[in-house]
Amino acid sequence: MSQIFVLSSENRLTRLDQADYDSEDLLQRLLADHPDLIAAAFGIDSLLLVRREAGVPDGQGGVDRWSLDHLFLDTAGVPILVEVKRASDTRARREVVAQMLDYAANGVAYWPISKIVEAFKATCAEAGEPYEERLAAFLPEGADEEGFWRQVESNLTAGRIRMVFLADRIPKELRRIVEFLNEQMRPAEVLAIEIEQYLSRDGLRTLVPRVLGATERAQAVKAVNDRPEETEEEWLAALQERHGPEARTGADQVLAWFRTAGFLIDITPSRDAITFSQQRPSGKRSWPFFIRRSSGKFETSLQYLQSDPAFAAPERRQEILDEIRALVPGKITTTKPTGWPAIPLADLGRLEVWDGMRAVVLRIKETIERE
Repeated sequence: MSQIFVLSSENRLTRLDQADYDSEDLLQRLLADHPDLIAAAFGIDSLLLVRREAGVPDGQGGVDRWSLDHLFLDTAGVPILVEVKRASDTRARREVVAQMLDYAANGVAYWPISKIVEAFKATCAEAGEPYEERLAAFLPEGADEEGFWRQVESNLTAGRIRMVFLADRIPKELRRIVEFLNEQMRPAEVLAIEIEQYLSRDGLRTLVPRVLGATERAQAVKAVNDRPEETEEEWLAALQERHGPEARTGADQVLAWFRTAGFLIDITPSRDAITFSQQRPSGKRSWPFFIRRSSGKFETSLQYLQSDPAFAAPERRQEILDEIRALVPGKITTTKPTGWPAIPLADLGRLEVWDGMRAVVLRIKETIERE
């Protein structure tokens, strides 16, 4: 067993010996009570505990099938999924990896933002603390609560999450798996954290966290995501430079109308598109509309639309496709009800084209709202 020493201001030396945790539950409680243990390992100031034993469903609107040890959020709204195992638990080497991938794959797909907010409120209620106060204390000064939850939802949709395996000691087999996964995955991160415990004879305890898996190769792969955030105006200026002022005028018109109509507007992680989404009655978001910078076109994703119950039937989506094709004869090559019919933004400056496209969007929006 290794040792560390603490030298007091009175020049008294105290020896602390490395010690195993008495139980996995103790390690979990320490983490729930002191999120700074892993925040420090990430080099950030703080984390927000959403829920200990967070339920994870295996289908849309389904009951919880799994239980994640901890769900945290950072101030950028990135979900952090933590699974805790002691090194003495041999499952830390194999089973826990499959468990985490189950949690991540299904959480990203089936966690409505309303469920995450409710879980956070339940955690605050159990602690006897108003959730508004805890959230306000966590967020940077001047941050908007609604905007924060929108960012959480956007990160989930984009798969921008951190998966963390936490133990008192990380076996070398698990470490290599984590390094491999982290090098392959983007924008998700896969990391392991060791939190070694040292105890003195008189009860002094020292906890030492250490991050594993953040190899140079993994950091290089993910470097594209470290670019500064692009503002909407910067995005539009780049669109105009590539496709001209008529495309910019069409994009401005689309953005203004969608904003007035109550859609949520986001720039995708790849920076190539602006998305327009709406919340379904189930709590999940529907993402059928895009402005694509690389093509200079306004797109309707029939592929994404088929996940909405009202448009699951190919015939319903074919009707939409036929109507969009008729707005700009000869300019849309898509023929399948799983395609992405796209209208040049410059063409949306023509009143008859814009009025027709707007009518299609409104009908889709109202149909989804009635689901």
